[in-house]
Amino acid sequence: MSLPGPFVRIIVRRLTSLGLFGLAAALLSACASSQSAPSAAGGAPLTPFAKRLSLGSSNLPTHVVVIVQENRSVDNLFQQLPGIDTQNYGLNKKGKKIALTAEPLAWPADPSHAHAAFVTEFDNGKLDGFAQEKCSPDCGTDGAYSYVEPSDVTQYYAMAEQYAFAEHNLQPNEGPSMPGHIYMIAAESGQPGSTWYLSENPKTAPKTAKNCLAPAGTTDGFINMTTAYPGVENATYASPCLNGTPTIIDEIASAGLTWKYYTPNIGNLWTAPCNISKYGCPNNPNVITPQTQVLTDIANGALANVSWVIPSAPDSDHPVSKGGGGGPAWVSSVVDAIGQSQYWQNTAIFVVWDDWGGWYDHYTNGNNHPASNPTDPYEYGFRVPLIAIGPYVRPGYISSTPRNSTSILHFIEDNFGLASLGYLDSQTDDLGELFNFAQNPNPFQPFDMGGMTLQERRMQPPDPRPVDSD
Repeated sequence: MSLPGPFVRIIVRRLTSLGLFGLAAALLSACASSQSAPSAAGGAPLTPFAKRLSLGSSNLPTHVVVIVQENRSVDNLFQQLPGIDTQNYGLNKKGKKIALTAEPLAWPADPSHAHAAFVTEFDNGKLDGFAQEKCSPDCGTDGAYSYVEPSDVTQYYAMAEQYAFAEHNLQPNEGPSMPGHIYMIAAESGQPGSTWYLSENPKTAPKTAKNCLAPAGTTDGFINMTTAYPGVENATYASPCLNGTPTIIDEIASAGLTWKYYTPNIGNLWTAPCNISKYGCPNNPNVITPQTQVLTDIANGALANVSWVIPSAPDSDHPVSKGGGGGPAWVSSVVDAIGQSQYWQNTAIFVVWDDWGGWYDHYTNGNNHPASNPTDPYEYGFRVPLIAIGPYVRPGYISSTPRNSTSILHFIEDNFGLASLGYLDSQTDDLGELFNFAQNPNPFQPFDMGGMTLQERRMQPPDPRPVDSD
């Protein structure tokens, strides 16, 4: 009999912190062998690249670029994308249908997306609590029942239609941006020797650093992963700086591969490596500001094997951003820079959103959402969009496989022959379904960069404004 996932991870963490690496590895191996294959939220097991493909294929990517945008659900951002699973209404507590209304991408309203907001909105699978979560500033009782005007995100629709879209991709965690970004490099948000995962954003002033660079005494909310859903949260507060958390970055470096993390501000809550003390922010040369340097590195032939690209606030898709609405043009500039460079033929690009932003989404994986698992108080949230772009992505493909966003980490592991981190990355597929490495490569067609050239985008001055605080 296998132990519940969160308890296995906590035991492994304790064994590792005691130096008992052999026992930790044996426990992970035993749990893996007790299951036919890891799957996400009841999805069909998928075997890794090693079994599906010849790892000697010259078509496997030598570069992976992960573009992380902000705070959108699938129903909110891709409501009218043809062929995907969306719903244009939700239910309130009285069982009344509330039609989703169209709003601009830069609409100045921001529903709560704290862990408590997920619990309220999800309401044990009934999805009728969205009217109970108010916006800041106020957007009325039904503000969360909204979707973005398709005309504001034509580039995203074009990317999804030309390449591959994962329509049933879940946010790994049930909370806001800071832990969401940590999951995107670690597949969890805890640290060895502790049963508490970082679960919220620090409540500090907008211009104050919110990670390991934060002033002494800065604290953040954590959740006890040994408690039943929805968990005991904030019974303890601790520093937003984690110690010893294993990440995919460690494995990339150990394999002799290169990595870079491009960000507008190393102190913000979207810069995950700076939440982990061993990466030595602000002095790690692989954590790079400004984020537009990725465009220069592509042009100069200096793209790392694995890159994360974090936007400025106006380009983030986050509501109430300063200026706002620039996300589609920004993402297009990164994709176009790769598509028109030497890297197109050997790069896989993933565009993903860090959390659902508090916006309505109807999907519950057949009313069997993982939040109903009483042994896991914090993992698997609402859907967030995930687009795969590249020469060997299956064109026009829509994947209905249930998964979570750490499938990107699983892809990196299988593509480069790295070990599994053994957390949520081992409980989801590796996105191989979205690729066909035997097909004729897709020719690249540029996307609309909002009237700017790549040179103009590269020459933009750094944006000193802090990113949003949630």
